[in-house]
Amino acid sequence: MVPWCQCPDQCPQNLKELAFTGVLRNMRCLGSLCLWICGEAGSSVPSRKSTLTFTEGAQQVVARQIARSYEDSTGNEPETEPEEEMTMKQKILHRLTRMNTGDLLRQIRRNISSYQVLSDADLSWDAEDMATEPEISFAVRELQAYFSDWQRAQTDKFWQRKSHKVVIAVVVCEEEDSSLVALRGMNTEVSLPSGSLCAERAGIARAASEFFAAKSIKAIAVLDPSGDIAPLWPCEVCQSWLAKIREQNPRISVVAFPSKENDFKTILVQKNGKDVRPPTAVSRRSTVTSKHTLEEG
Repeated sequence: MVPWCQCPDQCPQNLKELAFTGVLRNMRCLGSLCLWICGEAGSSVPSRKSTLTFTEGAQQVVARQIARSYEDSTGNEPETEPEEEMTMKQKILHRLTRMNTGDLLRQIRRNISSYQVLSDADLSWDAEDMATEPEISFAVRELQAYFSDWQRAQTDKFWQRKSHKVVIAVVVCEEEDSSLVALRGMNTEVSLPSGSLCAERAGIARAASEFFAAKSIKAIAVLDPSGDIAPLWPCEVCQSWLAKIREQNPRISVVAFPSKENDFKTILVQKNGKDVRPPTAVSRRSTVTSKHTLEEG
């Protein structure tokens, strides 16, 4: 090993440790490095100024040597400084370049053999379909009656003072004797955002106020009386409420109306956030408007 320093008493300990750890092992002459860092060979104990110069110089030399070693091993110039951490984007790109594209495609094909795109027409329930589920049929009738009352009523626009848009809903609950009750709800926006209450949650709150248990809720039907939004589904906050209520009753049906005319002749149904196909007359429908099958290659 090359005598690593001509002035051992002057070289700080951290540089010696670096030499032994191998960071500087590729340098041809450590003695020359030390002389360059420490100054002239005949100098005495280094001053505070020379100590600072050593620290800065050592960092620069080590960084340059590591970069040079990287170039020698890869043949390419490094994209980042040696001490710079690899960003998340670089890590992802690095992993992607190492992935086997063929294996990835085969895995996708195995998991997705086909998919379907269903239109509202394919998913629409008619009167025959509604009759198969009493809670849904009851919810539609009660919401239609609520809509008629709303059209005749002199409503106070104060309750929708922020959005100026009315939404109505009914929450269907089951009594102990299995009879059904509809509780009405309308959105209120006294103060936003914390003071707003959607129609669905207003109906749920009324059900709780009438001492109904969460598990007694069977269906919720929602309507935009103006017809601007059709179908109108619960917002994220309402969906969060429904997710918790489903822990008590996982079969809650959510009903929306695809017609902007609000004719109540057809409906759309979701359970657990998923579209439910009409239970009857399916063979008479074009249930799949677009189907693509991915074959394994």
